[in-house]
Amino acid sequence: AIIIGITNMDEFGMGSLGSHAAPSEDGQTSTRNPFRYMSHLKTVLSWDDNDESSMSELIKLSSDYILEAHEEALARAGDNPILSAGGSSCGSAASVAHGSSLASLGTDTGGSVRLPSAWCGVVGLKPSYGLISRHGVVSYASSLDTVGILAPSVDCVRTVLECLAQHENDNGSRDSTASFYDSCVPSLSSLGATKDSSGALSGIKIGIPSAFSVADCPESIRQVWNIGAHSLQDHGADVKTISTHVLLPELIRKSLAAYYILASAEASSNLSRYDGVRYGPAASIDHEQSQVDTDTTPLEELFSATRSEGFGTEVVRRILCGTSVLSSDRFHTHYEAAAKLRAALTKQFHRAFEEVDVLLIPTVLSSPCSLTELLDSTEMFANDVMTVPISLAGLPSVSVPVTVGTCDDTASVGLQLVGSRLNERVILDVAKVLEGIFSNDTS
Repeated sequence: AIIIGITNMDEFGMGSLGSHAAPSEDGQTSTRNPFRYMSHLKTVLSWDDNDESSMSELIKLSSDYILEAHEEALARAGDNPILSAGGSSCGSAASVAHGSSLASLGTDTGGSVRLPSAWCGVVGLKPSYGLISRHGVVSYASSLDTVGILAPSVDCVRTVLECLAQHENDNGSRDSTASFYDSCVPSLSSLGATKDSSGALSGIKIGIPSAFSVADCPESIRQVWNIGAHSLQDHGADVKTISTHVLLPELIRKSLAAYYILASAEASSNLSRYDGVRYGPAASIDHEQSQVDTDTTPLEELFSATRSEGFGTEVVRRILCGTSVLSSDRFHTHYEAAAKLRAALTKQFHRAFEEVDVLLIPTVLSSPCSLTELLDSTEMFANDVMTVPISLAGLPSVSVPVTVGTCDDTASVGLQLVGSRLNERVILDVAKVLEGIFSNDTS
């Protein structure tokens, strides 16, 4: 593979909108979602990804004609607000959606690969925790961080995953939380499921967990969810409802709070290394003009100045939250309670997978928001409610894009397929069928 560069992202992977990146040279901090522009461009050029003859005709077009089409697509997209690409792996998703790269890597701590992939209209995979080594990844929350894959199709994701998994096992560059999963690598090959085969999913049990049917789920996404379930059933899958006795709605609701407690606590610990001495660049301070405080040593002043200068507002917010929950008066009531909820949630997911092979749930409960009217922090946190429970349990999940809306106001959301640990092959096979179902925008 040819590595063409790095992409934008929310600072330290903290964010769901791609709006918390470090400022660039032109002052731009947010990543723009290219999905709507690309939709207009494909309409102008009569471009169909699934039609080989369409692609062959596209290659024959003159550069002048393509430039005119590009300008027309920009004009059409310009009438609409600029949308968020999601986060935190916003640049990875945008580069694939735009066609700048065939595949991109990102990190998924609580949904940071699946959310942007859903909003940008690409496929996003969060593998089982530990399947791909975190070697070289700057840690945010070590017990949750997972290297994920974003690509235009399920087949491309499968190819990249197979390559990464084999490479990790061959060269031994593993981090302390990863293990060797030799048995998983050869099983990544597809069962041969295709969108045209009515029995492609014969024998596969798919669960629709009632616990994820939250009141905040809009009707458009609930409709897409139903279409996906019925269509998979038409392709031979045995679709059943997972009752609230197996997977408790209360645990799903509380998982978001538990996630942010655990992730912030780990972030507070991991980012303490950025002091300008042991790790990271140091801030320049004038000790003669520093604040008059006899209790502050020059070293502490350096630590404070370095972190104040280097960390953005969202990173500071989460570090302070993590420091608070790790304090002696909150450790037992907050951190330990969150850890217990995580253990209970993991057990319930294991119980659910005794009944089914795959769970089908929405990836996100809203379409992309405008970059000019960003959600506040609480709304941004709530955006992860569908992805966080899977991350807490360390399960694999793949998001398949689904288009909603009208031709003039189209947007991308996603449905995600969740499997038991190291069951990537099955969820990718089902995802391949789901990808075919929605390839013609049946929603």
